[in-house]
Amino acid sequence: MLAPRLLPALLLTAALLGPASAAPLMDQRYGPDAAQIADVYLPETPVPGGAPVLVVVHGGSWKNGDKAAPEVVQNKLAYWLPQGYVIVSVNTRLMPQARPEAQAEDLGRALAWIGQRAHTWGADPDRLIVMGHSSGGHLLALLAADEPMRQRTGARPWLASVVLDGAGFDLLDVMPRTHAPFYDEAFGADPAQWAAASPAAQLRGPQPPALFVCSTLRPDPCRRSQRYADLLKAHGGQAELVGIARNHAQINADVGADNDETRAIHTFIEAQLRR
Repeated sequence: MLAPRLLPALLLTAALLGPASAAPLMDQRYGPDAAQIADVYLPETPVPGGAPVLVVVHGGSWKNGDKAAPEVVQNKLAYWLPQGYVIVSVNTRLMPQARPEAQAEDLGRALAWIGQRAHTWGADPDRLIVMGHSSGGHLLALLAADEPMRQRTGARPWLASVVLDGAGFDLLDVMPRTHAPFYDEAFGADPAQWAAASPAAQLRGPQPPALFVCSTLRPDPCRRSQRYADLLKAHGGQAELVGIARNHAQINADVGADNDETRAIHTFIEAQLRR
């Protein structure tokens, strides 16, 4: 009998995956912990030279969320699978089992595993785009910034990052100001801990080109995204920012629907794939 938690994912998969896709590979293990799993969605028709790979990292305040949630994958599958992309949606361990830095290391291990397995999916490991929403955007930014973490986890370089209404880029700036209570749960009260989990504090050298999509409905997301984009550019990297008049959840769920946000992300990704 199927486990209850698998039923929504399988129903979603059955509803979405049509002629443009092959049978997905669900709950693939990339690490020893039961939470270190990913779903792999494959285009039906092989792509000459290897398909590009879109890796999706869900949000959820570092303590919630799931790789198979409709808002995480539904529109993205409908949009990118017919274009021949392999899509990998990743779970990491969550709090209280794992602090945000350990979650970022899980993402690094997942990217290393994707690089090793890509050819078996008909994909090109050198055409890897990583997209993270909210706390997932923080994990992506932290892994990109922290070179020793990438080396520890074996994460190979990826082509570009897409950060959807990301969080916590500069925790030494965020934590002394008014912030959501779950930040205290995630990062504690020790400034040394803030620095260890802060992409801005760990940043060394150029990063993958990055697109920051932020909600214009609140003042902080675009201000913080712009500050971090400017910091990436100061370190020799490429960074772009797009403000969208949607709320925090919609910024994620609407990616892949027919809107300006999807078009901006598509343009950015295609430009990186042509490099």
